[in-house]
Amino acid sequence: MTTVDLRYPQKTLLADYGRAAAGALLCGAPLLLLEVNRWIAAVLLLGFLLFAVFLVRTALRQRTRYLLGHDTLCADGPAGTLVEWSRIDRFKLSYFSTKRDRTDGWMQLSVGSAGGRTVRLDSSLDGFHDIVERAARAAEAAGLPLSEATRANLKAMGISVAGQEERV
Repeated sequence: MTTVDLRYPQKTLLADYGRAAAGALLCGAPLLLLEVNRWIAAVLLLGFLLFAVFLVRTALRQRTRYLLGHDTLCADGPAGTLVEWSRIDRFKLSYFSTKRDRTDGWMQLSVGSAGGRTVRLDSSLDGFHDIVERAARAAEAAGLPLSEATRANLKAMGISVAGQEERV
């Protein structure tokens, strides 16, 4: 198996930059241009800081590429790390819904191996399904216990793991 180079799509990153800039502007402008009550100023400042952190996170995502290989997943960028599939010790697949009926949302994968930091990826990443499938195989081979939610989310993605039938 060759190494596959995966990145977040430019369209997704541009949309996130737009949201971060709009939020920072809407929270920061009143602080600079108006005389506001200190409690409202505190809320606006908190909002501004939240959007500033989101902007930095988006920049980090843009500068990080993920190299999916047969034995590893490498996050190559400013906050890079390496996940060795043979030493996997963390695997969680979460679903975050944006609607009450759970018809829309995104998935987030948290995966890591002994001695390394946890890598968190969301479903907008090109090749997300391939990474989840490879991580599920590694977790299964390592005998890593999977939560009911992780098993249900794997099933929703069409990925089956041993023991899924009796638990889900």
